[in-house]
Amino acid sequence: MIGIDEVIGLIKREMRGKLPADITIDENSSMDDLGLSSLQVAEIVFTLEEDHGVEFDAARAADARTLGDLVALGNDALSAKSA
Repeated sequence: MIGIDEVIGLIKREMRGKLPADITIDENSSMDDLGLSSLQVAEIVFTLEEDHGVEFDAARAADARTLGDLVALGNDALSAKSA
């Protein structure tokens, strides 16, 4: 299962200290609000796919706006893999 903490960890690593110290990051956080570029989001998606041996639905990945969207997308891919 892909959890929000895993996604937040990847974002913090990807942003390499560029996030304000006082920012609250949770499943409702918008990738735009966090300052993530489309390339950074793609890197996070690729990392999750590799780490979990799944492939995300590309159209849904392009439409993901929040961290919760990424978590749901990843868990849907995991469910499809085990079905």
